[in-house]
Amino acid sequence: MQKNIVQINIVQGNIEYLPDCIEAHKYSELGEIYHHPDEEMAEMLTDGFYKGEIYVALDEDGNCLGFIWIALYGAFYGFPYCRILAVKKRYRGKGVGTALLNHYEKMGFARAGRLFILVSDFNERARKLYERLGFVQVGTIPDLFKKGIKEFVMVRYRPEEESGS
Repeated sequence: MQKNIVQINIVQGNIEYLPDCIEAHKYSELGEIYHHPDEEMAEMLTDGFYKGEIYVALDEDGNCLGFIWIALYGAFYGFPYCRILAVKKRYRGKGVGTALLNHYEKMGFARAGRLFILVSDFNERARKLYERLGFVQVGTIPDLFKKGIKEFVMVRYRPEEESGS
């Protein structure tokens, strides 16, 4: 197993991180299957930056390692939804995705008792990470983004709600 990065800082992203975010997404399993041209991805991410919904993971030298797009009211008009999570290829398996998801959890649980994320049926590595962090599958949506691919709807309950208290 690769060594985790010593320090990961999660900060609100801005347009200066656009090339790094495009790179992280483009070379992810998600980006390779659901290919978006760079211009289209730039337009989508720019919207996320301007809405203040994108957070980036930086190492101790300020290098962008990956990002998460958090829509605090993106699922069912009241629950946080992670639109995209992507980590640059060379930083995968080093705790970056976990740090970004922990940030999502902190922000999301300050607003609601449930967090939502989708994971594609082919993206087993991401699904295992989400499950390790407490997300459970609650549904399946076939052909949502691409014919022949299922999206698994996953939810993470606020810890005190998991036991029914």
